[in-house]
Amino acid sequence: MRKTLFSLIVLFLTSCSNNLSSSLVAPLSSSSNVDYSKMVRVVACSDYQDDRGHIKSQENVLDILMSMEENGIDEMNGFLCCGDYDYGYEDSVNGIASLKDAISYYIEEENMVFAQGNHDEILSGTNGLAKSGDNDPISNEYGVFVINEDDYMWYNNNALTIKNTAYKLQSYLNEKIEEDYNKPIFILSHLALNYSMRTYYDGDGQYASFIFDVLNEASNLGLNIIYLFGHNHSNGWDDYLGGSSVYLTKGDSILIADNSKEEFSERILNFTYMNAGYVGYYRNVNEGADTTLTMTVFDIYYDKVIINRYSKDGLHLLKSQGVTNVYKNETQYEPNIKEYPSPQINILEKNIANNIISIIPKNKNYIVAI
Repeated sequence: MRKTLFSLIVLFLTSCSNNLSSSLVAPLSSSSNVDYSKMVRVVACSDYQDDRGHIKSQENVLDILMSMEENGIDEMNGFLCCGDYDYGYEDSVNGIASLKDAISYYIEEENMVFAQGNHDEILSGTNGLAKSGDNDPISNEYGVFVINEDDYMWYNNNALTIKNTAYKLQSYLNEKIEEDYNKPIFILSHLALNYSMRTYYDGDGQYASFIFDVLNEASNLGLNIIYLFGHNHSNGWDDYLGGSSVYLTKGDSILIADNSKEEFSERILNFTYMNAGYVGYYRNVNEGADTTLTMTVFDIYYDKVIINRYSKDGLHLLKSQGVTNVYKNETQYEPNIKEYPSPQINILEKNIANNIISIIPKNKNYIVAI
């Protein structure tokens, strides 16, 4: 009798233990229920400013979109443009309307983001232009931080404004770190960060280090950052990096100005850096430079981003070979002759550090609000 009672007790305790173990492991199995096939598509471009007018700019875009359709791309969830919607300086409102019309078949207007360029003499946040800072979509499937011309300007003639922009960017990225945000974050800017002869002659990018340092540290902590730019589509400014097709990624080197028009340093990237694709023109450049008009496509999955560049003729190199800018007496550095074909696959980092970025110290002169 005692032996039977003992056996029943053991059986009861074993049953309780098994039930307890099952309840403990259940959340683990449910949390791993990830849909790896779900895809969110973002398309980007810049400099919608053919000198023959908005109609010709629209034709350029439609030609590329038709090429994308022939490759199975017939819808998008997000659209980003890096500024300049008029060849002149006074008709950007109609330029934005024209570009919206070109892409309206593929996407709802609420998911379009138009950054301000140096040709867009209208206030950011008005007339179709995005506000500066946080422009994340409602879906939260990716992040968007807009750096408008007012924030990081042509000629870089206001260091304090640019430092303030870097501080606001730092605050935004710190919020992403606190959220443990492991999806791609697009930094949408008209101006590039890399040093070029445009820096030497005009000052563009001479204070880029404020922004670059914040982005590089945020990426080092695990955030998945893609920096998109335009602006440099004449005079061979970016010919040494690939002309109209520039793409650099984690581990590549980049030249960044040392808060100077003349001095610069070679830095190692922790994030993806690329031009969005020019759709107006690319000219007055050097022999052998890529002058192709393109748009870029980002297919976002749970664990990766697949990046392609398209021209009217189909898939195009993400990065072409660089050539020396003889046109502007470039002798200070060598061209980057590396090529990156389409597609490139960026694996998304899922382990975000708990550290806070403090590259730009808090200052009473900075505007904290984003």
